[in-house]
Amino acid sequence: MKINFKRNIALIFGLIIILAGCSNQQQVSSESPVMEDSAPSARLSQNLGTKWGENVNSNVVSVEATRLRNTPESVVEIYYTGSKVTGQNRTDLTLVPSIKMNIQDDSGRNMTIKQRSNGEYALSAKEGDRYQLSFRNRSNTTTYEVVATIDGLDVISGQAGSLSRSGYLLRPGSSLQIEGFRKSDSAVAAFRFSKPGESYAAKSLAGDVKNTGIIGVAIFEIAPEKLPDCKPQAFPQDSRYAPEPCEKR
Repeated sequence: MKINFKRNIALIFGLIIILAGCSNQQQVSSESPVMEDSAPSARLSQNLGTKWGENVNSNVVSVEATRLRNTPESVVEIYYTGSKVTGQNRTDLTLVPSIKMNIQDDSGRNMTIKQRSNGEYALSAKEGDRYQLSFRNRSNTTTYEVVATIDGLDVISGQAGSLSRSGYLLRPGSSLQIEGFRKSDSAVAAFRFSKPGESYAAKSLAGDVKNTGIIGVAIFEIAPEKLPDCKPQAFPQDSRYAPEPCEKR
């Protein structure tokens, strides 16, 4: 699927992008030792990655939207490992006041996320298990864009993660499930925990096995949609159907 960017130089803030949505065409995751808090350099040796799993039906549509600001409202990193992790249990994460995030297993149950003493989030996972990223927007008025990476790879393009890449739209009052790496506008490759050497990052030209064991999420607020200008009608009474709203000048 091609995802093209369009720059809007007339705005101080904003990036015109093509956004994809997921799941049912929403507009457009012996006993092990306990892992204690560690320095950032030690996190490079995470013992799990995420592989390119089985085909999952997931339809998307592309729409044009404008970011309200160039910088994200929130950026969250979650480290996952095959070892046990310590910390405060979190059933969900608040990315912005109106958006909650969960990591769910293949039965749709929320996996336990630990908030460690240094503020990091960590997840204990099992090799071979399937997972997905789940989001809920409780705002009645604001649309957000969700840009996500797995093991340093963008979940839509499969390229190295970047905040400039397009993401999934999360409309007011809606939910979003990111189930895998996007293969086309109708399917994704399921997220399954794996050994780092079997991960998509290890078997992709754009990937780096050193980045395995991390999930990244950035949230951007989307500017309110503007109505198109109304056009003059030669025969306004001859229309059979109600026209779309427009802005009268």
